[in-house]
Amino acid sequence: MKTKIIRGGTVVLAQTVSQQDVLIRGEAIAAVGQLGELAADEIIDAGGLLVLPGGVDTHVHFNDAFMGTVSVHDYRTGTIAAAFGGTTSVIDFANQPFGGTLLSTVDMKKEEARGKALIDWNFHPSFTDTSDRTLAEIRACVAAGAPSLKAYMTYRDEGLLVEPPDLKRVLAAVAEAGAMLLVHAEDNDLAEAGIARELAGGRTAPIYHARSKPHLVENKANETAVRLARETGGRLFIVHMTTAEGPELIAKARAAGADVWGETCTHYLIYTEAMLEREDGLKWVCSPPLRTQADVDALWPSLVSGLLSQVTSDDAAYWMEAKRFGKDRFDLIPNGMPGIEPRFHLLYSEGVAKGRLSLPRFVELVATNPAHIYGMRQKGSLLPGKDADIVLFDPTARWTMGQATSHSPCDYHAFEGLEITGRVQKVFSRGDLIVDGDELVAEPGRGRYVHCVLPERLSI
Repeated sequence: MKTKIIRGGTVVLAQTVSQQDVLIRGEAIAAVGQLGELAADEIIDAGGLLVLPGGVDTHVHFNDAFMGTVSVHDYRTGTIAAAFGGTTSVIDFANQPFGGTLLSTVDMKKEEARGKALIDWNFHPSFTDTSDRTLAEIRACVAAGAPSLKAYMTYRDEGLLVEPPDLKRVLAAVAEAGAMLLVHAEDNDLAEAGIARELAGGRTAPIYHARSKPHLVENKANETAVRLARETGGRLFIVHMTTAEGPELIAKARAAGADVWGETCTHYLIYTEAMLEREDGLKWVCSPPLRTQADVDALWPSLVSGLLSQVTSDDAAYWMEAKRFGKDRFDLIPNGMPGIEPRFHLLYSEGVAKGRLSLPRFVELVATNPAHIYGMRQKGSLLPGKDADIVLFDPTARWTMGQATSHSPCDYHAFEGLEITGRVQKVFSRGDLIVDGDELVAEPGRGRYVHCVLPERLSI
């Protein structure tokens, strides 16, 4: 097997930040330390750079049919954008076909990724029905290496809504099968009533997307999901948390012994609902909606304390033509924004560079924790034996994020004009150099399906 040494960089390994070398043998990390006397087939100079584990983004939507359109990113374009953004593993979503089986999503996603995925990947099967037949398939999904499943507590019109009584049945089945349930937590009755109220009053601009789904819509759904998790013993992961009250609920649930975890997303750490008041506010319509500055200010400490365990992109990129379909009615705007490439850079720039996060905590949030939570056992850190998924990162680089620097085909950028500190220089996936500066140096199709195995207990 060929060997490489990444020499002279500042390595972040667990809580240690120090100048060390990293030996790669074949696809794996073989050693980390002072390896100056060791020979290798290739020496890579990392002087002045951070040596970080590749990012793990567990919340992306590729080929997602939603609200009358399909997301821009497929496994080729989405994983290329991910790689340029320092992400070397992703977990996508796959909705159970209407009238079809939950397990069929495994073959469906493998077919979508074949010949296209640049980096390694997995997916979350998502429920469109909760019949006994479907619940009986959860064990088979776990055996197939897809042990994290998703239920939506809203989106009735899209055929995704799982009502609370059925959610309880799902959580009980998840507990029995050793799986984990992700929930999109918005109370459907409150959301539908809020949308109808705003439309009836002639309030149709993008800002009323946020007004129609205030904090209560999310907080009530969070409370319902946590209560059902406590009653069933199921492992619950609440995705894209946005409110100041959400992390407090997580703290109380865990103190009471519940197996409950949560995340937030990059855009909720940076933007407020004021973006929806802009003339082009439809670009930032997502669900749950952007919140207030007070919520943003509360989310950052929750990342430091550990109440929130990771930061994902919730990448759901739609063409502007699709977004503009709802220009006169906020409820017709496809919910979501492109975010897979910016995530790693934004969290470093807004977190580490601005003193909100330590460097080790950044690595935990962007790579180590998501790999551990979702059972990507070979990913997420620079420990010997792990896959050689490595990012060389210049912490001093300053640049402007936007369409001019994007590697996504999406025709708008959600973070246009933000001044960024820190930039990815090289990206390795299983030892292969795949990104070198602004050049893609590997062929899409090399990415592999990662068979995930959840930890019996989460301790992060």
